[in-house]
Amino acid sequence: MNNRGSLSEKTRVVHPPRAALPAGNEPLVSPIHQSVKYMPSDMNHFRSILSRRGQGYLYSRISNPTVRELELTLAELQGRDDGIATASGIAALTAVAMTFLKAGDRVALFTESYKPTRFLLGNILQKFGVQTTRFNRDDYSSFELSCRSSTPPKMVFIESPTNPVLRIHDLEWLTNTAKAAGCMTILDNTFAGFLVHGEFDIDIFVHSLTKQASGHSDAMGGMIIGSPKLMDEIFPVALTLGACLDPNSAWLISRGMKTYSLRVRESSASAFALAQWLNHQPWANHVMYPALPSHPDYSLWQKQNKNDGGSVVTFDLDCAESQFDSFFENLRIFSVTPSLGCVESLAVPCLPLYGDDLTPADARSAGIRQTTIRLSIGIEALDDLKSDLAAAVLAMKP
Repeated sequence: MNNRGSLSEKTRVVHPPRAALPAGNEPLVSPIHQSVKYMPSDMNHFRSILSRRGQGYLYSRISNPTVRELELTLAELQGRDDGIATASGIAALTAVAMTFLKAGDRVALFTESYKPTRFLLGNILQKFGVQTTRFNRDDYSSFELSCRSSTPPKMVFIESPTNPVLRIHDLEWLTNTAKAAGCMTILDNTFAGFLVHGEFDIDIFVHSLTKQASGHSDAMGGMIIGSPKLMDEIFPVALTLGACLDPNSAWLISRGMKTYSLRVRESSASAFALAQWLNHQPWANHVMYPALPSHPDYSLWQKQNKNDGGSVVTFDLDCAESQFDSFFENLRIFSVTPSLGCVESLAVPCLPLYGDDLTPADARSAGIRQTTIRLSIGIEALDDLKSDLAAAVLAMKP
């Protein structure tokens, strides 16, 4: 702004001088672009911003440089060209569903899916005429019959590993079967992460960035990843729903991603060792971890996952139901709170958090029992985690 001296103090305070960086004088760490509004270079630029994504910035709900940097980073890691960041994982799922589903369409999902996914598709969208058909992980034949019927599903939602009992889906078979029926494939890849499953013919990946991407329990976000064409279709819906990711959270998640590989490797190694240890404890039954040979999908995990078995371990505590709460109350290092993939280790009871919307028969078929526990392993010392679990068992009320 020229001729600042002619302006009143009140105006100069509102329009301070800019501290522009000299050419080539780049910051090592990308800054937080906190501004909600951006100024186009001229009116032609103004119109181009409005006409197409990627032409510049105007309003942060539409696009923000800090958020865009995160979108491109995560899409590249997943092996795709574009992505849209949202305020949470369920916001990402909602934007995808509301873009491609309409009244009369049928959507397929599995009983072992994330509880909010079941509620979104089976309750909320059902009010708008979307029909939902649910299948069991061990009943692929029914899914195949559905795809071969005269009214195949428009879309299938897949989650692998599943939450909370870590079943693995045959992604190659599912995608081939779905494609043959013209059915879109949506993969919730939160548990597996950004470094796996990109080789499969998945239409859209969704992630909760609150988990491994952030890693520090201080930012919430979601991500949709796919081709530019599909992202262009989803973008106006996600924009109108308003669940955009704010730049502060995007910056925190980007910072967390710098140590993503290190944290995943450390926590997964500890989770594998802890799962092996739990397998030999008399109070731990049905220990579920994909890298254990005893896991029902072990051979499939070996085929599909290149890196590790993840940071989550699930098991059934061998105790009376009256003792169950006492176990959690006696934990000292494990925090009793939802989420996963963070530097802190967490423990939660599975039935009230992930299975209370299911019938008892469906809960059992999904592997969720009254005393099922999900552990998310952080980066603490492994021996301390073992000691904490063993001490909590010993301290349970008789």
